[in-house]
Amino acid sequence: MATSAGRGLVSHDTQKRLQRIAVYLTALLISVFTIIPVYVMVVIAIQSPATTFAGGRVNLLPTEPSLRNFLVLLGSTDTVRYFINSLVVTLGSTVLSTTIAVAAGYGLTRFDFTGKSLAARAVLFSYMFSPIVLAIPLYVVFSTLGLLNSHFALTLALTAISAPFCIWLMWQYFQTVPIALEESAWVRGASRWRTVRDVVLPVARPGYISAAIFAFAVAWNDFTMARVVMSRDEMYTITVGASLFLDRVSIGWGETMAVSLLISIPPFLIALFLQRYLLQGFSVGGLE
Repeated sequence: MATSAGRGLVSHDTQKRLQRIAVYLTALLISVFTIIPVYVMVVIAIQSPATTFAGGRVNLLPTEPSLRNFLVLLGSTDTVRYFINSLVVTLGSTVLSTTIAVAAGYGLTRFDFTGKSLAARAVLFSYMFSPIVLAIPLYVVFSTLGLLNSHFALTLALTAISAPFCIWLMWQYFQTVPIALEESAWVRGASRWRTVRDVVLPVARPGYISAAIFAFAVAWNDFTMARVVMSRDEMYTITVGASLFLDRVSIGWGETMAVSLLISIPPFLIALFLQRYLLQGFSVGGLE
């Protein structure tokens, strides 16, 4: 009996060890496939084309770092204009989506009305549609209203894409905020608005920061809506503008990788400094 128990314990320990090894190997494999493209992008971006393609092969060891590719982008292209366009549209869509999500999520949580649960799930279901499905109807609407080639139209289009998921996330998160906190404030004479501002929103900070990060990612990485809504070159966002560089004779892989690196910096910084809120918001919001 003792021998059988010992064998069972060893077998259990071996199984746990194998599971741990499998997890580590999977994480290592995913990391390799993630890091290698980023490494290649960075190396080509910080080297001159002559250095990168010296000897008829691609040199992936940065022996002579250079800012030449970035200087070409800033001096010979509209990268700065595209970048500013992206910032304007992304910030506008992020603020609008987060505001709508907070208001709708709080209303779905704290007010009772017929079909509330169905409405919340319908909002999430609407997020399942691909952006290209919404692109043509939105194009027709914006064309009718004379809003094409405007930051306002693109902001609304991107908000239509990100808001449903943000609303659902905040609906889930507000359910974790005890109603007793609000009742305590009401007893002390606080209005509902002041209660939401001073009590509910501070507690729900991880939730709406997560919603804002998601809305930012959707807007910043968007290509479809910007390409459909905008037709003037000076109104393009950085993702659409970067795609145009591949059609130019004077722009090569070095400049293309440089602009790709610039596009990657804002999401990287947000993930780096706000990942704590992101993880809290998604886990408490029921997305664990």
